Amino acid sequence: MKKFKWLGVSFLSSLLIAAGCGGDDDSGASGESESGSTESESISVAMVAGAESSSLKQLVPEFEEETGIEVEWNEFDYNTLYERIYNDLRTGTGTYDVIFADDPWMPMFAGGGFLTPLDELGYELDEDFAKMSREVSMWPAPSGPRLPDSDPDEEPRAYGIPQVGNVQLFFYRNDILNEAPETWSDLEAAIEEHQNEVDYGFVHRGARGNAIATNFNAFLWSHGADFFDEDWNVTLDSPEAIEALEFYIGMTEHAPDGIANYNADEIGRVMSKGEGLASIVWPVWGETMEDPEKSDVVGDIGYSLVPRAENGDFSPMIGNWILGIPQASENKEAALEFMTWASSEESQKQMTKDGGLPSRTSVLTDPELTEEKPYLEAVNEGLENANFRPRTPLYSEIENIYGTYLNQALTGDLTPEEALTGAAEEIEALMEDNGY
Repeated sequence: MKKFKWLGVSFLSSLLIAAGCGGDDDSGASGESESGSTESESISVAMVAGAESSSLKQLVPEFEEETGIEVEWNEFDYNTLYERIYNDLRTGTGTYDVIFADDPWMPMFAGGGFLTPLDELGYELDEDFAKMSREVSMWPAPSGPRLPDSDPDEEPRAYGIPQVGNVQLFFYRNDILNEAPETWSDLEAAIEEHQNEVDYGFVHRGARGNAIATNFNAFLWSHGADFFDEDWNVTLDSPEAIEALEFYIGMTEHAPDGIANYNADEIGRVMSKGEGLASIVWPVWGETMEDPEKSDVVGDIGYSLVPRAENGDFSPMIGNWILGIPQASENKEAALEFMTWASSEESQKQMTKDGGLPSRTSVLTDPELTEEKPYLEAVNEGLENANFRPRTPLYSEIENIYGTYLNQALTGDLTPEEALTGAAEEIEALMEDNGY
């Protein structure tokens, strides 16, 4: 079996569109693999460190043994991963043969012409992948406004394979509530009814930037509001958006102190200790809730769709991780072989057993797995109702503006109307400066 390499790399960095730092040395001696590939016997992959990739990492030696293709596993923290990938794509260095991309990065990576359309390699996404997972892996975006000066008739193509079917879930105490609240009003009534049975009714993820933006998006969309209309006009200061933020801020009376600094770990801690009645949580925390060594609420947490407004739609946010092949890779066939293996039903089933999160419907609905991991059914339902973040390379800058104003509303420094009006004005100026 080929040697399994792992590089753990981490340094302080900020997520800036224009940021870049030096990539690793190119690796990839050419030769014929045991499976018959005429590409290099070595491929270099760039992966995020953490739960999103750890279950796949465990299986890589099996792939190497089966194919004879050596995998150089480069693992980075989230911000460093973006910088390494973006720098390598922008310079065309070809350091990595496979990259692991968070879905908001796809407009930059695929839209910038940096990734290989998979149909060029004879690969098509099959319909076992959840519909929204397939769509978030495509460019141009199958729905929503197109970028300025883009071809309105260009057909969406798959530029990656969805590997992690992440989508927001609603965690709630099913030993206290008879059923999951369907609307925000239902949740509010449940909190009032059971306020003496639990410390906190709802736990916000309120830290500045990505954290609160991610958390509030489900409220925004479920109230019928959005960032933009079909012509990229900013709509964040609409009456529906302001109503959503007013409700979100109003829920703080049922929340822990300090939620303006809360991120995913703080929510997970509160919910796993049984202190919170409900929260919006990523599915990976389902593993913690069902682990007797880490949780005081094993079997007492229910998993469902994030609630909606009375006249709104269920609108959780999708957060898939996607495998892609840089245009500059010299080992595309071997890279595709790795990606096809990693995303197969067999591999995803084993990764799910090891704590991963699949993107295939057949795995999300597998009876053996759903019995062991009850949150999978909610993930499957969530992916059928999920929303994308705006499909523009500017999203990270939009999110930074938006998330800063939302945090100021949460701390009481601005009213909901002031916060969303200020965010809308700054985002409008950003869009105009970039030709929207």
